[in-house]
Amino acid sequence: MVRKHVRSVTAVITAATAIVVITGCSGGGPVDSESNKPVSTAEARQSVQDIVDRTASSLEGDWEVYSGPSVEQCSKSDGSDGAAYRYIKALAKPTGEPEADIAVIKKLWEEAGITTQPYKSGGDDPILGLRGAGGPTTSISFLADTRRYTVSATSECADGNAVEMQSNGE
Repeated sequence: MVRKHVRSVTAVITAATAIVVITGCSGGGPVDSESNKPVSTAEARQSVQDIVDRTASSLEGDWEVYSGPSVEQCSKSDGSDGAAYRYIKALAKPTGEPEADIAVIKKLWEEAGITTQPYKSGGDDPILGLRGAGGPTTSISFLADTRRYTVSATSECADGNAVEMQSNGE
C-alpha cells in the first residue's frame, strides 16, 4: 500500500514538473507585461512566489513547499541566457472536490492575467488540472489529484546568470 502511494505521489509530482518544463521558460523576454519594463531577478522570484502562494492559500489545507523558489537558466527573446525561478507547492490529502477547486484557481489566475487551459491526464483514473501562461509567469500548472494537489510555476525570464546565481546559493 505504501509503495503504491509513493508511486502515485511521484507520478503527480513528475506530471507537474513535466507540464512546467514543457511550457515554461521558452522565449519571452524579461518584460513586465503591465509596464513593458525589464523584470529584475528579484521581481521574477517574488512574482512567481506570490502567484504560487496565492494559489495555495485560495484552497484549504496545509500546503508545503516541494521545491524552490529555485533559479534556472532560460532563453530570452533575443536568444541570450537569462534567469527564471521555478516554485512548487504540494498539498497531501486534499479535502476539496477537484472540479470545484479547479474553478477557484481558474478565476484567481484569470484575474491575475493568466490565460488558462484545462488539463486531463490519460488512463483509467485521470488527474484533472489547469495550465496557464501569462501574467507573472511563463507557465503555471495546478494538478488536482484526489490524493495530492500540486501547483508549479516558472517566472518570466529576467536578466541574470542562472549558473552564477546557483553557485552563489540561489
